[in-house]
Amino acid sequence: MMNMNIVWWEVETEAPEKFMSFHRDLHGWTFAPAFEDSEFDASYWIISSGESGIGGLQRATEGTAPTAGTRVYFETDGLESFLSRVREFGGQVERSRTDLGGDDRWFATFLDSCGVSFGVWTDRAPNE
Repeated sequence: MMNMNIVWWEVETEAPEKFMSFHRDLHGWTFAPAFEDSEFDASYWIISSGESGIGGLQRATEGTAPTAGTRVYFETDGLESFLSRVREFGGQVERSRTDLGGDDRWFATFLDSCGVSFGVWTDRAPNE
């Protein structure tokens, strides 16, 4: 069996300010802006609990599906073989291996057979 620990999660909503207010009050989470991308009309914040980054918050662009939701990321030792299995079992790769920007980590996203989006990431280079 492959290592499939949850290592990151994301929330996508058209109302990130409302989300931040609620969860700041409820959990004591903090939110730090990570980037704004005017080309894609995207905003992203890192969600932290104490000193640890635990997830991400993204502003959903109006009219995109889903307009709100959560994406869970799993860790894998073999990204390409995992994505091959996704296809084998009727899923679809949304985004193939993508570099996290010099962080020596990579991620990909996929839709399961019901259309639910999940993510995977690894610290293993493509040929390891």
